[in-house]
Amino acid sequence: MVDLSFLISIILLCFVTCTYTQQCDQSSDVARFDCYQEGNATQDLCEARKCCWREPLQASDVPVPYCYYPSDFPTYAITSNQTTDFGQRIRIVKSQTTFMPHDILDLTVDLIYETQQRFRIRIYDSVNQRYEVPLPVPTVTNKANQTDYEIGVKSNPFSILVTRKSTGAIL
Repeated sequence: MVDLSFLISIILLCFVTCTYTQQCDQSSDVARFDCYQEGNATQDLCEARKCCWREPLQASDVPVPYCYYPSDFPTYAITSNQTTDFGQRIRIVKSQTTFMPHDILDLTVDLIYETQQRFRIRIYDSVNQRYEVPLPVPTVTNKANQTDYEIGVKSNPFSILVTRKSTGAIL
């Protein structure tokens, strides 16, 4: 009977470990996003943030982080996307907090199509009003009719891709 309970315990441990293991496998070093940008990362500091620690897969002239976000790290996803007079208002939400103190789970993203050449992104806390640096920015009441940029928005994980139409350059 002891052998059977020991075997069941081992199976449960393996199941829990497999279920909650971070997704640290990266097919290339290029997919790594630095999880410890402050510098002087160690494996202990990295793993305390629930990030992955691994040497780069191959030698490169480009600096590749040893400490990087796992592919299953909590990210923002779009919950609503509205057209406004000046562009779009997107609400993004993250389902759980991360290592960052005072992590904001609910954000609003305004995509402001100001002129043919100028596009502005404003990201702010949806729930709590916070200090904003008082920089003078143009006031826009209507969306630009024609633009030299194209905006791509991905829902989950949330991302924005801005491309210059005339050159194809990713901005």
